[in-house]
Amino acid sequence: FYIDIGAQDPIIDSVSLAFHERGWEGVSVEPSPQFAALFREHRPHEVVEQVAIGDGNKLQTLYEFKDTGLSTGDPEIARQHEERGLVANEVHVPSMSLDALLEKCGQRDIHWLKIDVEGLEEAVLRSWNEASARPWILLIEATRPGTPITSYEGWEPLVLSKDYAFAFFDGLNRFYIHQSHS
Repeated sequence: FYIDIGAQDPIIDSVSLAFHERGWEGVSVEPSPQFAALFREHRPHEVVEQVAIGDGNKLQTLYEFKDTGLSTGDPEIARQHEERGLVANEVHVPSMSLDALLEKCGQRDIHWLKIDVEGLEEAVLRSWNEASARPWILLIEATRPGTPITSYEGWEPLVLSKDYAFAFFDGLNRFYIHQSHS
């Protein structure tokens, strides 16, 4: 069982596709109306949460860059993309905390959880306070969007405080293993 936060496309560059094709179950979290619709079309039996994860129970602005994985809730990152010639469509999406999402998954084992939210990884992790769930593996995008510059320094203590150990950095993502599955 997996949770893919910032799932984007169900096929192209999909982290979860190989697992899905082998019978895994999962939750794909994708606030972009375009990509959430593609998940519903291509994975009709998968749970799709069309929300932003972070400060729950409010509407959040999503700067959607159609046909890309660059959509973000960060206005500064959106501005940088617009300076490069991309056009943002502002969409207001509901949000939920990571606590609420984990609670919806119940008491089952979560084998991996991916967070790729184009610069708002820390906001996602800060919304994980009360839920006792501890996915076996965390995979978190750790560079500033569109650059090789690392960005994990602010949020990594939140992960380590939940008894995770750093395992690997692939140049884009940092992988952590929970101590109960080392």
